[in-house]
Amino acid sequence: MSVSESVQMYLLTIYRLTQEGEVAPANARLAERLGVSAVSVTEMMRKLQEKGLILKKRRAIALSREGERIALNVIRKHRLAERLLVDRLEIPWAHAYDQACKLEHILSDEVADALEEFLGHPATCPHGQPIPDRQGGIAPQRETWPLASVQAGERVTIEQVKEGSVELLNYLVEVGLRPGQEITVEQVAPFDGPLLISAGDRSFPLSREVAGKVAVSTREPRKAGAVRRSGP
Repeated sequence: MSVSESVQMYLLTIYRLTQEGEVAPANARLAERLGVSAVSVTEMMRKLQEKGLILKKRRAIALSREGERIALNVIRKHRLAERLLVDRLEIPWAHAYDQACKLEHILSDEVADALEEFLGHPATCPHGQPIPDRQGGIAPQRETWPLASVQAGERVTIEQVKEGSVELLNYLVEVGLRPGQEITVEQVAPFDGPLLISAGDRSFPLSREVAGKVAVSTREPRKAGAVRRSGP
């Protein structure tokens, strides 16, 4: 099914809100995230339901199977574009995100397939997020949990960084927090205070807010109660 960029953005936003834990994203949250009026959201929801791309029950919204496939296809193109920009054109990964946001809507499926082949079938984007296949499938990922939940003394490996903020990505690059980087949590301040992180010969504090946007793993068995992340 061929859909407009506007429809793609609505489906993508619903998908991401759901992945962030909002089981039933409401019109108000969509309007806030997309920067549009509530009236515009209501009209688009009607169109998406008529096309069979969303399912509505009272005020709850969920993607249909086809709606989710379209959203994951946009994510696939975005993350392949990021790999091209970062790996081959050497554009800083923080700036590549915004450029990939533009390319994700104009790449055809055929071009995305060719790009995937050209790049050697990468499994993740530069931020460590998995790249869905053309059918919307996502390969099993290593178990991860938020850096904010790591205890003092633990040594972990950065697996994923949340996408979306150039300022955040620039800061994480500056302090050396990139996928594949090993770090140690030296101290954890009480009452939601910052974490003291060491990476190589550098030590620096990291707020809980930023640490919550970084997913990590370790080779050691994780204790019960760890938070597991799944999906892109």
